[in-house]
Parts: sequence; structure tokens; C-alpha cells
Amino acid sequence: MRSYVLRRLKPCEPPYRVASRLVHRVAPPDNQLVLDLPLGGEQIVEEPPPRPDTPDRRQVGRLLTTILEACDGRRPAGQVRPILDPALHSALLDSGRRRPPGGYRPKSIHLCHPRDGVVEACATVEQNDRCLALAARFERTPSGWVCTRFNLLKPPRRVSSLRLTA
Repeated sequence: MRSYVLRRLKPCEPPYRVASRLVHRVAPPDNQLVLDLPLGGEQIVEEPPPRPDTPDRRQVGRLLTTILEACDGRRPAGQVRPILDPALHSALLDSGRRRPPGGYRPKSIHLCHPRDGVVEACATVEQNDRCLALAARFERTPSGWVCTRFNLLKPPRRVSSLRLTA
């Protein structure tokens, strides 16, 4: 039978802020997170929330799925014309589309709002057993949200090893 022993922890108090400098209660390295709490009348400036008409993760996921379906040939390219920048749409038409087996499916989507009227998204995309990266940028126009950048980053092809014979 195993016996367990309880050990007392070292004192670990998070640092606190005094006159815009950090004061540690425990000598470094304390490996503690800094609590960024307002002290003595300080104010924390937060980023303003995005406007209500800004697409959320679910809506951006639907847009990305629609564009990916057009990229792999499951959807006609004409259907994505309203949500693509004209240069992107012509690039989609010009590319020799070859339908990959299984198609593309976005998995995790992360959003960033660098400024008002802009949403940047990065996602992992699954294609069979492969995992690809996706980066996209959507901008608000008078006609609605339009994808202005779209990059599906595929891993480099594997180079077969060379055999040298003597």
C-alpha cells in the first residue's frame, strides 16, 4: 500500500501594481502570473466591442466553407461572386480547379478585428487526413462583407529520399 505525504507550498502571492511598476511579494523567479487589476483609481482601457453587424465566428465559418466549396469544385464559382473581391473571383476562375478527394472542411476558426470594418480569420482546414492552414480577410463594403484576401496554405510536397549506390 502506498502512503502519501502532504507538503506545505512555498508562499506564492501574485505581484501587485504600485505607481505603474510591479512589486513582487516573493523574490523572483516566482513564476506567477501578473494580475492586471486597477489599483488606486487606475483605469483599464478595454478595446471597444465590434459593431453589431460584424460577422461572428459562426458566420465567418459559413463564408469560409462556401469559398472552400467553390475552390474544390463542389459549388459553382458564380455563387461566390458576391462575397469575393473581383480580383479573388477572377483568380478562382483562372485557377485550374481540381477536386481533391473528400474536399476541404474548416475545423477551428479564430477571428481578429484589427480595425472597424475589417475581420481577419485564420483556420485549420481538414482534407482527408491532412491538416492545412487558412488565412482570410473580410472587409465591409456598401454591398456587405467581402473577402479581400484568401490563402489556403498547403504543406510542401515530400521529397523522396535519394539512394546513392556505389
